[in-house]
Amino acid sequence: MSNGCPVVLVHGLLGFGPKELGPLNYWGAAFKVPSPLPRFEASVGPLSSAHDRACELAAQIKGTRVDYGAAHAKREGHARHGTDYTGKGFVPDWNGGAPVHLVGHSLGSPTIRCLQHLLAIDHWGWGSDAGWIASLTTLSGVSNGSTLTHLFGADERTGLLGKANLASGLLLMVEAYAFATGGLEDAVYNFDLDHWGFSRRRRESLGAFLLRLADSRFLAGRDNACYSLTLHGAHADNAVWKTYRGTYYFSHVTVQTEKSWLSGHHYPSPRMNVALLPHAAYIGRKQFDRPPIPVARFRAEDWWENDGAVPTHSQRYPHVSGKHPVGIEFDAATPADSFARGRWHQSWERGVDHLDICVFPQADQIGWQRRFYVALFKRLAALDVG
Repeated sequence: MSNGCPVVLVHGLLGFGPKELGPLNYWGAAFKVPSPLPRFEASVGPLSSAHDRACELAAQIKGTRVDYGAAHAKREGHARHGTDYTGKGFVPDWNGGAPVHLVGHSLGSPTIRCLQHLLAIDHWGWGSDAGWIASLTTLSGVSNGSTLTHLFGADERTGLLGKANLASGLLLMVEAYAFATGGLEDAVYNFDLDHWGFSRRRRESLGAFLLRLADSRFLAGRDNACYSLTLHGAHADNAVWKTYRGTYYFSHVTVQTEKSWLSGHHYPSPRMNVALLPHAAYIGRKQFDRPPIPVARFRAEDWWENDGAVPTHSQRYPHVSGKHPVGIEFDAATPADSFARGRWHQSWERGVDHLDICVFPQADQIGWQRRFYVALFKRLAALDVG
């Protein structure tokens, strides 16, 4: 083993931390298989922006009060501080000499990348830099946005949720996730939006809370999960968030659609989680009246192959803006000394949908998922982070 750096796993959109939804486990086998490295499970805002989630993640790792930043809080219109994790940090002595490995699923991808950016600019005045992150791994990561956001009401020209779409879009997202995982609609679910002045009232139904939330400033702007997941949000973020020379980067690309030889569209595999089928079909044929982001030679068809939630074109590595060097394609047998720092290395997980890799694997994929996490933790432990 080349390092003993802790691993922190970060959930995606509408995800949850340990014990928040009773017996439902977001990370599947990740905490059930042996690992040579310590593991921690973060719980960040399931509907919050990548920035706000990154601030919550930083506080949980180091053990401090959440600080969203004075300028950010003033601009967006919410409180500067959040939950106090003092004395409860995963890695209280976290610093450049004691870095961590970050693993993010779905929206967890921009969350952990935003965290590295904030560390690099010493956002919290800790004397931090990008070297506090030893490696960054994305699973089904939304690294360049997802066209699925338009199904939920995001405007194709701005990426913002139109006022008429706020309630319906939010309800659609939650309804889809509830169907996919089961039981969410009946859960006492914490949306971690206290800094926005929102918390679920006693005996308030989930639907009533969401309708109240939809009538807020929170969803109308850019400081929310939906905007962070749009192509527009990713284009702006990737221009700012760098790929740093001292960090290892890995992306696991999940895909479970098939291309039609007749139309060229992508259709979901019959084995895909049934809740993701309409989403996969939508992404697999999504067209635009004009390019939604200013990139050279934008082609809608590049974004059709998907895993039921995120196009593979988005998952591979950041590319819609900024400079993000690319490394090798790899698998579980690739030696650790094959990986270069400061480059995005990619592994294709074919026949795997957006939820198979963590929350809700099919019965015949449970063994695959266990092997996947065993290999993941071994690879991280084998990296030379000195």
